[in-house]
Amino acid sequence: MKKILIGFLCMVFLFLAQDSFAVIPDSAQIRVTMVNYQPDPGEPGKYVDVIFKIENMGSSNAENVIFEILPEYPFSLDPGESVAQKIGSVWGRQIGDNGVMVTYRLRIDENAVEGENEISVRYSLDNGVTWQKPNEFYINVKTHDAILNIKKIDYNPDPMPPGKKALLSIQLENMADSLLKDVQIELELIKVLRSTTSVTYEELPFSTIGTTNKQVIKKINSRETETVDFTIIPNPDASANIYKITVNIEYSDELGTNYSKSEIISIVIGDEPLLEPLLDSTEVFMKGQAGMVYLSFTNKGTTGVKLLDIELKESDYIKVISPSKVYLGNVDSDDYETAEFKIYIKDTEDSKVPLILEYNYLDPNNNFYEKQKTVYINSYTRDEAKKYGIDGYSNNSSGFIIILIVIVAGYFVYRWWKKRKNNHKN
Repeated sequence: MKKILIGFLCMVFLFLAQDSFAVIPDSAQIRVTMVNYQPDPGEPGKYVDVIFKIENMGSSNAENVIFEILPEYPFSLDPGESVAQKIGSVWGRQIGDNGVMVTYRLRIDENAVEGENEISVRYSLDNGVTWQKPNEFYINVKTHDAILNIKKIDYNPDPMPPGKKALLSIQLENMADSLLKDVQIELELIKVLRSTTSVTYEELPFSTIGTTNKQVIKKINSRETETVDFTIIPNPDASANIYKITVNIEYSDELGTNYSKSEIISIVIGDEPLLEPLLDSTEVFMKGQAGMVYLSFTNKGTTGVKLLDIELKESDYIKVISPSKVYLGNVDSDDYETAEFKIYIKDTEDSKVPLILEYNYLDPNNNFYEKQKTVYINSYTRDEAKKYGIDGYSNNSSGFIIILIVIVAGYFVYRWWKKRKNNHKN
C-alpha cells in the first residue's frame, strides 16, 4: 500500500513538473505587454506617452529584434519620428523587470472619439524579414473637462421695458473635443434662500412666455455653438435696475458622464423716460412787460427721472430776469415738477413768444439724456390785452373803479348817517 501511494505521488510530481517546463520552449518566445500610458486617459489634441515591455519567455536568445508601432487614427507620430525601434538581442528568460522597455510619444487627434481607441504593434525576430503581431492594445481617450461655455447673451429690446415682451438668446459653445448631448438650460427665476432656521423664496420680476423656463438642446458638436431662445416679459411694475439671473446647465459627454454648472447673466430692465415740458401758467402777456412763467415737466414714462437740470435760453424774444437755470432733481413716473422763471418780453411783431428749453437728466440706470424743446406763450398788444381783459393796466383800472365806487358809496352813507344824527339832536 505504501509503495502504491509513493508511486502515485511521484506521478503527480512528474505531471506538474512537465506542465511547468512546458512554458519554457526551446526556441525564443516573445511576449509584448503595454506597461502603461500617461496621461490616463489621453486627451484629444494632446500627447500620450505609451510604454511597451518586450520579454522573451523562451530559453533561446532572440536576435535582431525590431519593434514597430502601427499608429492609426486618432493616433499619430510627429513628423521625423520613426515607427521602428531596433532592440537587438533579447536573452532567453529575459522577463519581468529585466524585460526591454520601449516608449512612444503619440499625438491624439483633436477630433478623437472619446472611449477605448485601438493601437497596434508588431515585431520581427529576423531583422524585418517577417513580422508577428500580438493582440491589440487600447488607449482610453477622454476630454479632460467637458467644458460648455455661455459664449454670448443677447436680448431685444435692450433694456427690457416693464410689461413688454423681449427675446433672450443664450449662445452656448462646446469647448470640449467631443460631442456633448442632452444639454438642459434652465433660467432660475425663483431664488431659494436658505438659512439655519428657514427656507424663503425670492421671485425675480420676470416670466417666460410661450415656453417654460427650461429648454433642451439634443447635442452640440465639438467646437460648435448652439443658441437657445426664451421669450420673457418683465413685470409691468418692475423697477428699472440690473437684475442677475442664474442659468443652470446640465449635459452629458459621449461616455455618459454627467456634468452640471451654474452661470450668472445680467439683464437690464428700463425704458427711456417720456419727459414732456408744458406751459403751466404765465403772468406776462404783453410785449414790453415782465412777469413770471411756470413750466411743468411731466414724466409720462414707466421709469423715473433723476438729476433733472433745466435752462431757459435767452433769445430775440425774451430776456431772462431770474436765474436761467433751475434744478428740479427727481421726477417719478406719472408725476411732474414745476420750474418758474421771470422773463421780460421784448417788443417784436410775432404774437407767439418761443421759450427755448434745454434740459438733461438721468434714468434709473444712469443713462444720460439731453433734450431741447420750445414751448410758446401768446403775447398781445395793449389794445388786445384790454379787449380780452388780460391787460394788467385794465385790471388795475377795474380795481380803481371798484375802489372809487366804494369811496363814493361810503361818502353818501356817511352823509346820510350825519344828517340822521343831527335830526335826532334837534
